[in-house]
Amino acid sequence: MVTDPHAALRGLLAGRLRGHERRLRRFTEADWRRYADLLAGALLVAVRRRFVAGQDRAPVIRFVASARERYDVTGRDVEPALAEALVWAALGERPPVPDDAPAIVARTVLLLGLLEDEGCTDRERDDVLAAAAHAAEHAGQQAGG
Repeated sequence: MVTDPHAALRGLLAGRLRGHERRLRRFTEADWRRYADLLAGALLVAVRRRFVAGQDRAPVIRFVASARERYDVTGRDVEPALAEALVWAALGERPPVPDDAPAIVARTVLLLGLLEDEGCTDRERDDVLAAAAHAAEHAGQQAGG
């Protein structure tokens, strides 16, 4: 399906930006919700591969600054405090951040930075996406039950 959120996120992570943007323009409201869930799940997986709960704040601050430098073209699209809150929320140290537009942009920038830093292969990116789908499904079941 052209609007498949999983395919859109896979395209983004593989660097196929035109296809990603084209898919996003065709998203329905349900597609956007699923995409936001997958993105949050992927960030959760990637953050937990790199950071641990209770660790010093300095590495998180440095990572956020680095990701913003690489992916926030204007320097104003990702609020540092929001980005840091997303990392700490993924580690369970802060409450979850709502799925609004600034959070989606920040999650995207952070995820791209984490996966680039890790030097993920195509297979490893697919593993992150599979884990993200599982995390999103699990979170949905918990919310529903």
